Formats: sequence, C-alpha cells, structure tokens
Amino acid sequence: MANKVPEAVRKFTAIHGNLESDNPEDWSNSAHSCRRILQDLADVLFPPTNDRNTTAGKPIKLGPDNYINRLICFAEDQVESKTYTEVVGSQLKYLGHRLDSLFNAAQKGSHATISTREEAERYVVYTYMIVGDILRLANEEKPTDVAMA
Repeated sequence: MANKVPEAVRKFTAIHGNLESDNPEDWSNSAHSCRRILQDLADVLFPPTNDRNTTAGKPIKLGPDNYINRLICFAEDQVESKTYTEVVGSQLKYLGHRLDSLFNAAQKGSHATISTREEAERYVVYTYMIVGDILRLANEEKPTDVAMA
C-alpha cells in the first residue's frame, strides 16, 4: 500500500486514533477517511477518464466523483476471473454506496454521525479488505478462476 498510495497509510493510522476515541464525531471521521482512501486509490490505479461501457454493455461514468466505478473497471480490466470481479465489485459497490450516503448526508448538514464504534470499525475493516483485494490485482498477474478455487 505504501508504494501505490502512501497517503493511505497515514490515513489508516489516523483512523486508528479516531476509533480509540469515545467521541462519535471521531468515529464518523473514520468513515469519511475510508471514503477518501478509496478515492485516492482510484485516482492512482484508474484516473478519471471518459465514460465507457461495462463488459455487460451498459454505459458507466468514470469521472472524478465516480471512484467506485473506476475501481470496479480497474478490477474488470485486471481479472480474467468473472467470479473474482463479481465478488470484489459487489463488496466495493456496497461499501462505496454506504460511505457516499454518509458523506452526502454530512454535506447537507444532517446529523449523519456513526452511532457506535462497532459501526465505524466495520467500515474500516471493509475498506481495508477491499483495498487489499484491489492492491493484490495491481501487484500480481491476472488471477484466473483456477486461482480462486
């Protein structure tokens, strides 16, 4: 991770400190940092570009705000295993939509704080696992269905 997205290491360190706090605002900051880590990763591995069609033929937006789409396209481009792409893609969509919902609510001034440390920890663990899966794709030869078995 330090080689591809060095800022992510610092952000994960800050997240750890936020999770140790008893303040729900710090827990919310952890989730927002997870979103920024995924954005940074997308910017490095699949910078914003023109929209294109998915492997299923559907148009997909790949602009600066579409970091989840860009990470999914990166995974599709790297993987020969449809199963692996579907698993990573579905987890990424789930996490991305949850993080975006929190971010959008906070931008609108609503009280979208995370109510428990456990909820914040869940975002962090999911983010860490997704980042690991994506970095594996960036650092290895293309996984195949056989390698997934």
